[in-house]
Amino acid sequence: MENKQGEARENCGLCVTHTLEDAHSFITSLQHRGREAAGIAFVGDTIDVIKWAGKVERFDTEDLSKMFPKSNYHTYLAHVRYATRGRKEKILEEAHPHVIGGNFSHRGDHIVITDCDVAGVHNGQVNPEFLKSVDKTKLKTECDTEALLHLYQEITEKGLLKTIPGAYTLAIADKIRKDVIVLRDRTGIKPGVL
Repeated sequence: MENKQGEARENCGLCVTHTLEDAHSFITSLQHRGREAAGIAFVGDTIDVIKWAGKVERFDTEDLSKMFPKSNYHTYLAHVRYATRGRKEKILEEAHPHVIGGNFSHRGDHIVITDCDVAGVHNGQVNPEFLKSVDKTKLKTECDTEALLHLYQEITEKGLLKTIPGAYTLAIADKIRKDVIVLRDRTGIKPGVL
């Protein structure tokens, strides 16, 4: 995407790590890809999420460890965002990670969601035509990421890869499967790096 001056502007960045410190460090280094919002999913026996408007530095790892003191987290999905889809005035609600299920707590400048069924972070573009089968009454946002999570629950990751062309990388934490799945578009246009 280009801004009005014709300079390239990055759109979103994500990472999947095994420590909170690494997740925070990665999204700090990816800050140039999104300064409007940030968020982290804490994955373990439960999937818990925090997302906030503004830069990563608004919460440091000490703050986050106090908010999520459990020691059973083993994986972290983190994201920084520029609003490319959805509504900019709803940046906090539409920030990543997106979730299905969970208990929402709006805390002014951030949202905490505990005990989610599924959480996901995503970078890329998916043509809305391919998301038409998703029941819109289930969606809380206008972001394609949330629609992709609902589609994932219906057709699994193999079905997503077969039916959703585009340019994307998507990471999903699934409570039932007790696993994290990372997907990349078939042609690798939006590469994920292991």
